[in-house]
Amino acid sequence: MKAVVLTAIGEAKKTLEYRTDHPKPTRKPGEVLIAVKACSVNPAECHFRNAKLPKAMIVIPQILGCDVAGVVLEADPTSQFKVGDRVVGCTGQVLEPWGTYAELVSARADRLTHIPAGVTFEQAAALPLAGMTAWQALAPSMPLSGKRVLILGGAGGVGHFAVQIAKSQGAYVAATCSSRNTEFVTQVLGADKAIDYTKENLQEAAGQPYDLVVDLVGEEPSSWGVLRRDGRMAAVSFDNTMKGRTGMWLAVLILTRVIRLKVMSALGLLPKYDNVMQSMGPDQGLKQLAQMVAEGRVKVHVDRVMSLEQLPDAHEYVEQGRTRGKVVIKVDSP
Repeated sequence: MKAVVLTAIGEAKKTLEYRTDHPKPTRKPGEVLIAVKACSVNPAECHFRNAKLPKAMIVIPQILGCDVAGVVLEADPTSQFKVGDRVVGCTGQVLEPWGTYAELVSARADRLTHIPAGVTFEQAAALPLAGMTAWQALAPSMPLSGKRVLILGGAGGVGHFAVQIAKSQGAYVAATCSSRNTEFVTQVLGADKAIDYTKENLQEAAGQPYDLVVDLVGEEPSSWGVLRRDGRMAAVSFDNTMKGRTGMWLAVLILTRVIRLKVMSALGLLPKYDNVMQSMGPDQGLKQLAQMVAEGRVKVHVDRVMSLEQLPDAHEYVEQGRTRGKVVIKVDSP
């Protein structure tokens, strides 16, 4: 089968190899074999390729990718999924050699859900990791009606979903972004306010304190001052001071920081703090979001659609941190 394989750790164009004769995955009981029609690129996969995880967690060679949208080829006889069904999911196969940057993937059935009518494969492929991350960052504070929500990094994959979910529930939403994205965040996504981080000071531009701050860019240390005392901080990205750290050292730093902030929050020294650790089950936001897309209440913004052969370029583009929405890979599977 055609696949893009991680052959080493390092730069995208030196480590991601396009192959046309890679072995096909074998379906196990409880799994569904999928003909991949589209997948998407997440920053986490770029971090993985750059060895920003402990080396013991890295399998070489490996097919990266966790988001998948495609058609069922095989399933257990008792499965809710039948041959020909359109499905979407986040496989979460980080420690295994079979990811979604390929024509075929075998994924756990409990990580999948049906794609609603009217939702394209490209739209569906953009949803799983980014959409569920946004949902799970917001969920503990739901319902959001009447609340003030600040999204740090509102134009990217996770951010553009978070803005729309919060607005759909009646929240006042402000989001930080670059100058080129202010109109996108307000006019396309519907945020009430865009804060240009290249020109404006967050503390001065934020206005009244917020009930919830969702940090997607690692600016959490500077944003506590705009949070209500009884508010909540949901951190998805690690502190910018940790950028450049890799492997076990990074893991230790993140764990230490999370414990410290959790303790300070428990002692009442800080507002409530959550480090968002994504659950891959479709009930954790994926089903809800897919239905919202089908109903037109959330729009999937696909920044670029690229091919499997272009995956190294897609990684480089995502690593720039300037995407509007998601980068999707279209797969011409049989």
